[in-house]
Amino acid sequence: MVQPKTIGASKTAPPKSPGERRHDLRVVVPVKNEIRTVEAFDATPSEGVQEIITGDNSTFAFLRLTRIVLQNGIANRALGLEEAVYYVNRGEVTLKADGQTHTLRKGDVLYVGINSEVQLSSITSCDVSEFKAVDCHIAHPVQLIRHTDIEGTELAADLGSRRPMSKRTVFKLVDKNVQASRLLFGDTYMAQKGGVGSYPPHFHGPDGPHGLGKNAKEEIYHFRCETDIPGDVPYVLQNCALPEEKVNVYAHIFDETAINVTPTYHDTIAPPSVDFMFTWCLASFTEGHRDWAEIYNKPGYENEW
Repeated sequence: MVQPKTIGASKTAPPKSPGERRHDLRVVVPVKNEIRTVEAFDATPSEGVQEIITGDNSTFAFLRLTRIVLQNGIANRALGLEEAVYYVNRGEVTLKADGQTHTLRKGDVLYVGINSEVQLSSITSCDVSEFKAVDCHIAHPVQLIRHTDIEGTELAADLGSRRPMSKRTVFKLVDKNVQASRLLFGDTYMAQKGGVGSYPPHFHGPDGPHGLGKNAKEEIYHFRCETDIPGDVPYVLQNCALPEEKVNVYAHIFDETAINVTPTYHDTIAPPSVDFMFTWCLASFTEGHRDWAEIYNKPGYENEW
């Protein structure tokens, strides 16, 4: 198992509107010689509550992302027909929901179901990601998932045995261990710098390269990266080839960037000097259909896990 660790400097920036958060990436598709636009979002947090991905600044039907940074403060959140996971990037936060109070630290997650009032508070400081799925209709209870409780279990999946550069641990924090309507969530840590994540190329349209059917899932990746080269700007290369394409198409993704990987293959390549981790969140198109393993591998990569 790869041990979780803190990657990327703690940073904040002036507030931005959701429209300002989106910054499309443009990449050239080999062979076709066309330009592809990829949805990316500046996820650098600001103090208070900042919407990163919304229904207005993205094509997501279900997924949303908000960052909440508190310095000895309080934030209130109201969920309608939405379920949410609250993931602690840094610090310590106390969450109150449905009559329960829990204190979470780095890597911990609280699942909160529909029609709930949530209060976040910190007497020191905290940086929390709120991943939501909208259009949910089944009520599920509040559930606490501590990162340390799944480490070393089957929910900490060690992958990449066939390719040493792709060795990593995928911590499935919200999976079959949690009752939910649409959401699956976790974080991934690489075994070494210059690693290859999410390998082999795959996407969550299990019907294959013919589009996204009823069993498909939307997905957000949120990256943290750092480099051991002084003064350098770390980045990773993210595959954004469509499933019917035989070529690979890579975009540069920098620290504190969130990206929509729904319609494309997703594997991630880091330069030799770069270490990275990412949180990932999936929302099932069909409520209650949350099989994480339903994927479509790029042809020729079927046995690469």
